[in-house]
Amino acid sequence: MQQQQPTVAFFGATGGCANACLALALQAGYHCSALARSPSKLHNLLQQLKVPESAIAKYLTVIEGDIYDHQAVQKTLTLNDRPVDLIVSGLGGKPRFEYGIKATLDNPTICQDGIRTILSAARSCAQKPRIVIISTTGLSDTRDVPLMMMPLYHWLLKVPHEDKKVMEDLVEAEMQKKPAGEEPAIDGYLMVRPSLLTNGEASGLSKIRTGTDQNPAVGYTISRRDVGLWIFEKVIHQASLADCPYWGQKVTLTV
Repeated sequence: MQQQQPTVAFFGATGGCANACLALALQAGYHCSALARSPSKLHNLLQQLKVPESAIAKYLTVIEGDIYDHQAVQKTLTLNDRPVDLIVSGLGGKPRFEYGIKATLDNPTICQDGIRTILSAARSCAQKPRIVIISTTGLSDTRDVPLMMMPLYHWLLKVPHEDKKVMEDLVEAEMQKKPAGEEPAIDGYLMVRPSLLTNGEASGLSKIRTGTDQNPAVGYTISRRDVGLWIFEKVIHQASLADCPYWGQKVTLTV
C-alpha cells in the first residue's frame, strides 16, 4: 500500500477505458473526482463493474457538468482542498454517419476542446498535476496498425484521429513551455495509444503488449477494460507517480 496515495481526476469517466480505470481506483481505496454530465449514468456504470456502494460514497466526488464548463473542470481538479496529483482523460465522441457513408463524430473536436479546458483550468493549480490522455494508434510516423486495418483507420476513423492528434500536439506544446522558461499547466504527460477498442472482459495485464512511438506494439484490438487496467496498474498503483517509467512517452497498447 502506498504511503501517500495520489488523488486522481477523471474526465470522460463514463467512457469504457476511463470508467474501468476509475472503478479499479475506487475499489483500491484511491480518492477520485470525476466530471460527469449525468452522475446517475456514471453511478450505474460503476455498479455494473461491481464497485461497492461504500467505496463510491467514501472515495468518489462527482462534479456535474461538461468539459466546456471551465468552473466545473476547475472543481474536478481539486480534492480535499488541494490540487489533484493526476488527471486521467478518456474524452471522446460518439460515431455517426453523414449521408449514410461519411464517418464522423457527434462532436468532431471534443478531445482538443476538452484538453484546452483542462490545461486552462490546471494553470490555476498551485501544484501542477501530471496527466494521462487516452489517444489512439494510427497517429505515429511509424506504422503501428496491421496493414489490413489501414483502410479502416484512414476512412472510418479519420475524423476522431485528427481530433486526437490535435489533442496530443496541445499537450506536447504545453510541456515545451518549460524549456522556454514558462511554467506549464502540467508536471508531465503520458499518452496511451490503444489499438482498436473492444467491449468485454479484460484479458489481463500479462496479455497486454506495450510499445513506444518509435517501436510500437502492432496488434488488432484491445478491450477498454484492459486499457483501464493498464493505466491503473502502471501509473496509479505504484509506490509513487514518479515510479511510472512511461512519463513523456506515447505508449501503444494491444493484446
